[in-house]
Amino acid sequence: MGKIAIVTDSTADMPLSYYAENDITMVPLTVRIGNEEYKDWVEMAPNKFFKMLLNSQGQLPKTSQPSVQEFIEAYEKHKDCDHIISVHISSKLSGTYQSALVASKSVSIPVTVIDTKLASIGIAAVLRKLVEARNEGKSVDEMICLAEAVIRKIRIAFYVDTLKYLELGGRIGKASALIGSILNIKPILTLENGIVAPLKKVKGRKRVNKEIISYIKETSGRKELEIGMAHANAPEALEKLESALKEAGIKFNTFLKSEFGSVIGTYVGPGAFAIMFYPSDLKLDESRLHKACNEDKVIDVEEDEDEDEEYPRVVLDESG
Repeated sequence: MGKIAIVTDSTADMPLSYYAENDITMVPLTVRIGNEEYKDWVEMAPNKFFKMLLNSQGQLPKTSQPSVQEFIEAYEKHKDCDHIISVHISSKLSGTYQSALVASKSVSIPVTVIDTKLASIGIAAVLRKLVEARNEGKSVDEMICLAEAVIRKIRIAFYVDTLKYLELGGRIGKASALIGSILNIKPILTLENGIVAPLKKVKGRKRVNKEIISYIKETSGRKELEIGMAHANAPEALEKLESALKEAGIKFNTFLKSEFGSVIGTYVGPGAFAIMFYPSDLKLDESRLHKACNEDKVIDVEEDEDEDEEYPRVVLDESG
C-alpha cells in the first residue's frame, strides 16, 4: 500500500488538535464579520464567534469557500504521497467541493475529491473511518468504498432555535416550508441529498429530544449505534440528549462531542445542536470495490434498494 494523505475543510467542525493527531490537512473556510475576516477554527474559535454573533445587532456574518490556490497548496504538501483523499461539505451548501475539484486537476498527484452531501459532524464521521482504515493498511479503493458506506448509512437530525439564520444565509433549502409556522413550533431538520430539509415539527422545545429519539428508533431498529453530536453555544443540550438516549434504552457509543464552528454556526445560530448516527457494525462492502476502480475514475453512488430514496447520497470524483 502506498502512502495516502487525507485532506478536508474546516466545516468538519473538529478541533485543530484532531487534525494534527491524525495527520489530516485541513483547509479553512473564511467568515467575515463586519470589515474583518477570520479563518474558521484557525483564527475564530466557536466560543468567540457566538459571543460576536449574539452582539452583531442582526448583521449576519458572510462566509466564503477556500480558493482553488489554497487547495493546490494543500495538495502539493503531499507530493511524497501516492494518493490524496479530499473530503468536503455538501456541494449544495458550499462551493468548497468545486474549489477542491478544480485544484485536484492542477496537481500531479492523484486526488479523489468526495462530495459527502453532509456537513459538520457528518464529515467528521467519514474522516474518522478513513483514519481508521488508513491505520489498518487499507488500500485507496477500500478507503473510498468505506467512506461511501459511511455516507450511505449516516442519519442526521438537528435542531435550530430559529430558522432566521438559515433563511438569511440562503441555506434553508426545503425547510423554507416551515417559515411562518405557528408560534412555538420547533423544527427538527436533516440533510436530504445535501440540502437542508424538514424532518419533524414539534410544539415546544421540551418535545424536541423525544422526537429525535423517536426518529432514531424508527431508522435504526435495535442496532448498536456510533453517535456524534455538536452544539452552538449550548453544551447542556448535548448532555440532556445523551441522557435521554440512555433512558430510552438505545445502545450507542458516543465517539464525538464537538461544537459548530463559525461557518456552520453562521447558518444554524446560537442554541442549535445536532446528532448523527450510523450502525456500529458498519463494514466495507467489497462488492462495491469495482466502482472505485472504473476506467473513468468517477464514482456516482447509486441508491440502495433498502434505503429511503431521499436519504443523502455521495458523488465521488477522482482525477489525476
